Amino acid sequence: MSTSDAVTDTVRAQSEASSPMVKPIPGLEAHQLTKRFDSRGEQTVALQDVDLTIAQGAFVSIIGPSGCGKSTMLRIFADLMAPTDGVAMVKGRTPHQARRDREFAMVFQSPNLLPWKSVLRNVTLPLQIMKLPKEEREARAREMLALVGLDGFESRLPHQLSGGMQQRVAIARALSMHPGVLFMDEPFGALDEITRDRLNLELMDIWQRLSPTVLFITHSIGEAVYLSTQVVVMSPRPGRITATIDIDLPYPRTASVRDQPRFYELVGEVRAALNDGQGRA
Repeated sequence: MSTSDAVTDTVRAQSEASSPMVKPIPGLEAHQLTKRFDSRGEQTVALQDVDLTIAQGAFVSIIGPSGCGKSTMLRIFADLMAPTDGVAMVKGRTPHQARRDREFAMVFQSPNLLPWKSVLRNVTLPLQIMKLPKEEREARAREMLALVGLDGFESRLPHQLSGGMQQRVAIARALSMHPGVLFMDEPFGALDEITRDRLNLELMDIWQRLSPTVLFITHSIGEAVYLSTQVVVMSPRPGRITATIDIDLPYPRTASVRDQPRFYELVGEVRAALNDGQGRA
């Protein structure tokens, strides 16, 4: 079976019930999710009545204007903050239980590496916290570093790496936990366009090999379309989902996908949905 067929089958298997009586558990679910912040007597509604279902194994990008609640929603799923109202679920569990079960990992815009630890030690750190045996920690770390193209850099310190290489270390660290769900909050936003395009290709390859559910936050329409099985469009604050667009570009995706007419059509659909959502807000 080709890589493309394997990815397609993974997404389809999670989207369709295996029998009329059994429904698959989604990778992520939100029902009437609302988040309000209170500051000095003033209330800000970041998210309002968000309903979202993401199949296991899907790659979903969230896009919307700054301040629309994209990162807030991701942080609720990642158990970094609690919703004011509504429910979020990760593989059928509450975010808190999913975190305790180590069902997910997170990659931020900044690599957040410890500057005094080597690349290998930065990657093994969460595995050490998990109390895995040393041999298993190092084996996992070396495997993931090879996957992101950093084999041979295990002994380097973070300051000896480029920004793109540091972000690869952060991705390897997250993947070393073997997460079923991967949260990525604008992980390539601070990188130059050439590095960003290269890491997009590498991320696609990693996702096709490991098949985690990915929730990816970005401000780039092209990046969202290129990477995703589905793009979710949000309105300005208070953040609501205004459109969900299926991306029917075939896998595996190479850089040439960006030159195809269908890619430009989908970019146009997402842009139109963004503009429409802002006009209605």
